[in-house]
Amino acid sequence: MASNHEYAVIGHSRATVGRFLGVGAGLASSGIALVIASAITYAERWGFLQARAFWTLPLTATIFYTLGHLAFDKWAWRTWLVHFVLDIPDLRGKWDCIGETIDPLTGEVQYNWTAEVTISQGWEKIRIYSETELSRSRSVAASVLVEEDVGYILMYSYRNEPRPGEPELKAHHGYAEWHISSDRSTAEATYFNGGGRYTGGRMKLTRKTRGN
Repeated sequence: MASNHEYAVIGHSRATVGRFLGVGAGLASSGIALVIASAITYAERWGFLQARAFWTLPLTATIFYTLGHLAFDKWAWRTWLVHFVLDIPDLRGKWDCIGETIDPLTGEVQYNWTAEVTISQGWEKIRIYSETELSRSRSVAASVLVEEDVGYILMYSYRNEPRPGEPELKAHHGYAEWHISSDRSTAEATYFNGGGRYTGGRMKLTRKTRGN
């Protein structure tokens, strides 16, 4: 399965968070160095160290920044406090999808289909993976827009590939737009295909499980 890719959260600056992580890393490394240096000084004064000790402190700001960035990307961004400040929706988990393919000329439903959509998400990267009876698709680019007092809009382009044994289907690219409820449990969406299969329609999605 393809790896996650970067996504944009419109109105959210990751550079600002990076600056806060950098400041925190500098303070943490300086604080640890001060504590260790003070401990050595008192240990010598009280006779626990007989000779002058020279210590190398590998806990640099770079290490703290790396650990802080990893923790923020994997965990902290989805806690209630950070979510309240940054307003980044946590969409991870599995979604049940009921879809309709619409005739572009008449507006009538051509056929119905179902899919299971799995969203893998961190602070920086995301992947939207969908499986139907006949094909699989995965996102290649995405962005999230926060609609105040309404909910969230997830916009992404994807590549769809038919399952083996489906000669009538062709691999193609498409675009989907989800309008997600404010509690992030349901969504209504539209999609458009091109570059090999010119169809479109609408979807209703219900969140089945949430990511760990």
